[in-house]
Amino acid sequence: MRTLVVMLLAGITVMAVLFFGLGGSPTDEIVILPVASTTLAPAATPTTDAANTSDSDTLVAVTTTVGMVEATLPPEPLGTLAPVEGLGVPTLNAASSVSTVGIDRVMFGMTLHDAQVAAGSQFTPITPVGHCFLVVPEAGQAGLTFWVVAGTVERVDVDTRTITTRSGAGIGDTEERIRELFGERIHTTALPDGSGNLLAYVPKDVADATYRVMFLSNGLQITRVWAGRLPWAEELGGCPG
Repeated sequence: MRTLVVMLLAGITVMAVLFFGLGGSPTDEIVILPVASTTLAPAATPTTDAANTSDSDTLVAVTTTVGMVEATLPPEPLGTLAPVEGLGVPTLNAASSVSTVGIDRVMFGMTLHDAQVAAGSQFTPITPVGHCFLVVPEAGQAGLTFWVVAGTVERVDVDTRTITTRSGAGIGDTEERIRELFGERIHTTALPDGSGNLLAYVPKDVADATYRVMFLSNGLQITRVWAGRLPWAEELGGCPG
């Protein structure tokens, strides 16, 4: 009789262990839901022929990881400039054109204040403000980057096929077409790394001797365009701070 009771108790114990240890109510599972990253479009890293509003200017997003969750943060401007009152409407648009002396009403040698008034737009720094820094217009034509050196605008980089020179030369043209348009005014120099050529339009007039329009090629087609005053127009390494 005692043996039967012991066996019965042992059976009950085994069943309890199996039920509560293996078959009981499962604990709640922790489900980690991925957070979809946000793609910001459009926009210009700074270069030559002004990017038009129809081009996709890519804003570089900064992604941070906290635990298992990724959050995408928009880029922040690197500093601000003093506000300019009474700017009116933006003057730089898809119909704008680059010349040796500037782009539309924005002329090389203008003070930063006067250039913003001429553009009808406040400028935003995209590099730390110093002796030489880069700015982009907040309104109007996208893809234009201005170089500000010692307080004056000295160069404009354009990153779109829409904006061309007054003769219609721009990104996507062949080297041959550039030479056909400007003839002996084009001076060609091979890039140090052998990746292409730099075609410089040198004005004929003595009064414009310090101005240039530059066409960077991959050896066949133009990939970048910019214009400005020497020595900044010949700078390939970026705006020295």
